Amino acid sequence: MKIKGLIITHGELGKAIIDVADSILEQKSDIEIFPFEWDEDGTIIEKKIRAFLNKNKDSGIIIFTDMFGGSPANLSLRFNRPNVEIITGINLPGILKFLTYKEKKISFKELLNIVRDGARDGISIISEYLGDRKNAKREN
Repeated sequence: MKIKGLIITHGELGKAIIDVADSILEQKSDIEIFPFEWDEDGTIIEKKIRAFLNKNKDSGIIIFTDMFGGSPANLSLRFNRPNVEIITGINLPGILKFLTYKEKKISFKELLNIVRDGARDGISIISEYLGDRKNAKREN
């Protein structure tokens, strides 16, 4: 099954993530990006999502949004179906996992787990890696 990606985020966040991912991977991604404008009611993006899903009805589709509970995620929930999954809280490590694994011979569910785990693993508290430093000036 071919797998397609769609990013729906507040403002230009999705475009910025893809621009950086394209630079890192030295390629042009085939992910579509629908920015959710601050003053928008969602009807325009809803029409775009329907058109995207109709155009790619024979594909597995992952919709990436910036945060659970935000307008892009809430709007995307209307389209959750067997061949469409929504991943919220997406970040650069998660998108890089998607772009590098989506063509591999793995199941849709395996790809979802790889992307989710990659996004999660991309979040670190640096002091946990560096350990406590005696001369640190922060106190918490």
